[in-house]
Amino acid sequence: MFRLTGVQPVIFSAVPIETLLLIFTGLILKPMQLSDFLNINTWGDSVRKVLFGMLPRRAQIEKVRTEINSGLLKKYGRMTRLEVDKESKTINADLDLKGEKEGIRITLSNYRLIQEGKNPVLEFGVIGASREWLDVLLKTLVKTSVIPERMEVKNLLHQTVIKALL
Repeated sequence: MFRLTGVQPVIFSAVPIETLLLIFTGLILKPMQLSDFLNINTWGDSVRKVLFGMLPRRAQIEKVRTEINSGLLKKYGRMTRLEVDKESKTINADLDLKGEKEGIRITLSNYRLIQEGKNPVLEFGVIGASREWLDVLLKTLVKTSVIPERMEVKNLLHQTVIKALL
């Protein structure tokens, strides 16, 4: 007998293969959570890496947008759209931030992904925003290194995500 958490006991010999596929697909293809980006050394995380790589590009971008909304932006608003243009090396994000009457567009242009040593390094390029106050704030935070101009990507799942999208 094989027992799964939250699932009734299943005896493999008595269950049609379609049922088994539904059970396992539901467990493996569950929505990824922020915790999926932590502790990459487990078998389950390796499976998530492979499954993320198998998603169509648009689904990968939507997954990243959802993760940003449920983590980084949760207190501040939400990202309504995320566009990544590999050819022009541009990332656009449309945000609905709390307290703002209109949406805001954040643009990251001329980004680069460089393989330096063991881990890739992401150079962010030029950041801009459609609101003057936010544009000035972001550029000041980059200038004062609060927001780094480059970031080494050490987490293996993050590497998979970044290489797939950028």
